[in-house]
Amino acid sequence: MQIVATKTIYSPSVSKYITRGGFLSGIDDVMKYIATNEIRWIDLQFSDLEGKIHRVSVSNRKLEEASFGNGIRAADLSEVFGNLEQGDLVLLPDPDTLARLPWEPATVRLICDVISAAKKERFLKDPRYVAERIETNLSAAGIKTSLVGAELDFYLFDNAIADKISKGRGTGVTMDSREARWSPSPLSNEVTGAYAATPYDSMYSARTQIAETMEDSFGVLIDSHRHGRSPTAQQTFEFAPRTLKYAADAVSTLKFVAKNLATAVNASATFMPYPVEGERGNSLNIAMSMWKTTDQNIFYEGKEAYGQVSQSGLYFIGGLLEHASSLSLFTAPTPNSYRKLAADGFKVGWSVTDNKALVTVPSTKKNVKEAKRVVYKGADTSANPYLANALVAAAGLDGIKKKIDPGDPTETDSKKKRTEKELPSSLYEAISALESDTAFLKGLLPSELLGDYLDLKLRQHRDSLKGVSALELQTYYNI
Repeated sequence: MQIVATKTIYSPSVSKYITRGGFLSGIDDVMKYIATNEIRWIDLQFSDLEGKIHRVSVSNRKLEEASFGNGIRAADLSEVFGNLEQGDLVLLPDPDTLARLPWEPATVRLICDVISAAKKERFLKDPRYVAERIETNLSAAGIKTSLVGAELDFYLFDNAIADKISKGRGTGVTMDSREARWSPSPLSNEVTGAYAATPYDSMYSARTQIAETMEDSFGVLIDSHRHGRSPTAQQTFEFAPRTLKYAADAVSTLKFVAKNLATAVNASATFMPYPVEGERGNSLNIAMSMWKTTDQNIFYEGKEAYGQVSQSGLYFIGGLLEHASSLSLFTAPTPNSYRKLAADGFKVGWSVTDNKALVTVPSTKKNVKEAKRVVYKGADTSANPYLANALVAAAGLDGIKKKIDPGDPTETDSKKKRTEKELPSSLYEAISALESDTAFLKGLLPSELLGDYLDLKLRQHRDSLKGVSALELQTYYNI
């Protein structure tokens, strides 16, 4: 299935990771590219608290070299962020994020920071600012570079139809896929979709096009892609590592690309955590490595330690497990996230070999420090990637500072096993967990952002209690 015709905008060498924004770097390069490639519109993009992309497209006449220092006044951002305690806001383009939109004839994308118009200070509710703040905190702790890779899933349906005439009539979303168990197509996968080959992997061409668009137009390297674990057209992408903030940009960009390319042919891409009952949910596995120098990965132990993970790596894992419940509010941030967690389930522990452990340490490449990373598996694709990356790093950093013991790996039989803990079973439990565990967020999450975020999550929890699900109708209609 060819989603939409695209063309390569750049011809990059992919011999090494692009760890920052994209192929161009610097204001001069950006201005020259716009001037020499008949670019008429500049798509200024920024994210709200939930990680949803917003944009305003301005004429190329409004973008000057000074715009990268002073910002561009282009919209009333109170419509997105609510009450603006810091006054009027402007958008500050990041020149390292320039990308040409392949489905538009003369438009480029620039991801923006949000700043106050008067004092040119960072807007405290901008989630991208949180990712920058944790990078500053890591630097103060002696960590020069934090690299983050990601593996995430989404579903790609042939179509999805919502009945919006009367929500009281009952649940009204119909999703169709040639791969679904309910589909009459012989291509349906009955048991699992993991690593399915064509023709049963019917979305291979579409997935390949998404991957190539990410690389060729947006400068985001995709290490691999495959059919997801679920039989019904679930797609899985694995990103090459990038620095923490730009890794969050990459996840946000994939959502943007996948949804736009699917919509172009009336298909539908969803990053909802648990869209198909009885199948696997959409995960976001966050893989981190921390580097003191270009040659010193603090998670790597060259000796015959278990998984070749260092003591600092163990403490980092200890922090993740210690704060796992409160992390859930940012890594599993919707009511639907807890349906996914109920279906998938994790042991709140760590391991090299146990895939059900909440934290894993891949160890397929022995004696290779570049490959040593810690993977947090408790996130899903509804997470705001800027907040998720930042909070996972903050929890791990707290573990290093406090030397938190992660306990024994989940697959050992030692009697010294970590006391069994469970992740929250609802969004409300996650809110409660965070309220009693905020110390590790000190200096990272501005109180203005945290207050608005908690209000949003409480509202989503209360709204979720009012809805009537298909399961409830089936179970209790004749009670």
